Amino acid sequence: MIEQASIEQLLQKTDIVDIIAHYVEVKKQGSSYVCVCPFHDDKNPSMHINSIKGFYHCFACKAGGNVFKFVMDYEKLNFVEAVEKVASWSNFSLTYISQKQDNKKSIIHILPTLNAFYKQNLAKNKEALAYLYKRGLNDEDIRTFELGFAPSSNETLRLLQNEQITQEEALEVGAIKQNENGAYASFINRITFSIYDHKNLLIGFGGRTLDETNMAKYVNSPQSKLFDKSRVFYALNLAKDAIYKQKEMIICEGYMDAIAFHKAGFKNAVAVLGTALGENHIPLIKRLEARVILCFDNDNAGFNAAVRSAHLLSLAKIDGKVVLIEGGKDPAELVASHQEKLLFNILEKGIELGEFYIRSLIASCDLSSALSKQKALEEAQKYTFNLEPLVANSYTTLVANLLGVNINDIKLSKNTRKISFINPIKQSKINNISELELLKFLYENNETIGLFKLLSTKEYFLHQDITKAILEQKNFEDPSIRELYEFENIKNLSNLEEFLYAICKINLAYFNKLKSLNLKQAFKKQIYNLLNQNLEKIKKSYQNDEVFLNHLIEVLKSVHFLDDEESLELFLNRLQKNIKDKKAIHYNFEEEVF
Repeated sequence: MIEQASIEQLLQKTDIVDIIAHYVEVKKQGSSYVCVCPFHDDKNPSMHINSIKGFYHCFACKAGGNVFKFVMDYEKLNFVEAVEKVASWSNFSLTYISQKQDNKKSIIHILPTLNAFYKQNLAKNKEALAYLYKRGLNDEDIRTFELGFAPSSNETLRLLQNEQITQEEALEVGAIKQNENGAYASFINRITFSIYDHKNLLIGFGGRTLDETNMAKYVNSPQSKLFDKSRVFYALNLAKDAIYKQKEMIICEGYMDAIAFHKAGFKNAVAVLGTALGENHIPLIKRLEARVILCFDNDNAGFNAAVRSAHLLSLAKIDGKVVLIEGGKDPAELVASHQEKLLFNILEKGIELGEFYIRSLIASCDLSSALSKQKALEEAQKYTFNLEPLVANSYTTLVANLLGVNINDIKLSKNTRKISFINPIKQSKINNISELELLKFLYENNETIGLFKLLSTKEYFLHQDITKAILEQKNFEDPSIRELYEFENIKNLSNLEEFLYAICKINLAYFNKLKSLNLKQAFKKQIYNLLNQNLEKIKKSYQNDEVFLNHLIEVLKSVHFLDDEESLELFLNRLQKNIKDKKAIHYNFEEEVF
């Protein structure tokens, strides 16, 4: 039997697009990927693949699910066989357990236990706290980023023993290491930085020594079943929402730099867990669909890391720029010295990835003769010949100027032409953006479902199947939920106010489309119309946003449940008067209506 934790880890690390591409041709379309559906007679690409959420969905036959479901259905395999197939393609080693061991506690609990221990220790360690405060961090930063302190090896080993965590389990997750003298803790007398993957699973730690004579200032968890530093960004769990929203991510060099960016207001910042990006980071960046800003120190290590990273990203068709921080200070030092504005100015600058790489490449070449310039051009061509022709040719003037030659002598493309295959799906339903935005908010904030039921109803919605699935709290196994995430250009509603405004708009749209209205429906239409036209004006008459939202909720609730013409007419008249008089919209409504 395959260990459940092992299956979960495989699911987290597998790129569903790569696996499906083993079976059918996959093409990029908009913010997702498409392919011809192999589960029905499909001539046009009806199947969409959501690489971020990790599911596929066919708009024609409604087939869908996660990567294991695809392999099961395509190859007619059972679940275990499908998992093993995916693992083999993903170069992932599964863990097997006997039936008797099946009740054994998952290893995933070990690192959170250790993290709680580290955080508790930090609160008692004055030296570690003093260091963090000196670096410009406060208690809120320490809580947000879950910083801790790893004490002596014996104390950590004692904790693991008390928690009945075996040495074998602790080794599996990198909590301890082992040599000829026995087991010892992976982190000893170090400030700890919690490292989560993009699915919010705690997978490891970084550690900073307080001993300045220690050559290894920073160390990471050892490679384990959970932790692979070549596939992880520090702080991505905190940054991913901002990255999705802004479609841009800042990649910096270390833990403290990432924290500093967040403190300065750049919530889309992450850090690499080494000197530069690697090939394994590319699928994750592509899933985020983000433009990348590389922000490294302008020393030799930072410059070389920027060159390698720019090369890798540009060849992977990822847009972005390089920013090198001058003056010998890193982002953490700038924020600690209250120079956040300088950080803003620095990020405004920067050089596009391909230009940066070409400039650094040619700057390293000898240009003293025509022959040396030709060799420099050939070095540049090794790079540009691997780019799309349009992109490669855009650097022609740059290369000519850097080499000091005629632009007509520069050829940067093999002139190969690729034709993009785009065959958009004809969607059978009207793409009502406001409605879809509200439904997405409702799905991702299911605590608002109860409130929604007091203010509206699924009958008001065009996408009734999706609405019904959300109200029943279905997950991605349901085709309607999958379908919701395949609509493009849906922004994320950010708060309760936007949610309530959207309800006003959608409720009004329902009554607007009715061909004939009875008197009750006519009054409700007038009330929703009055609210939609005056919401901002109404809000200005309140000094407290929370009171405004509470009153708006009560008004929407009353409109939704009032069921007699006389009460609705009275309600409408009072609402009109209060808006005109700039009074609270819920002013004495209860006394007059009920």
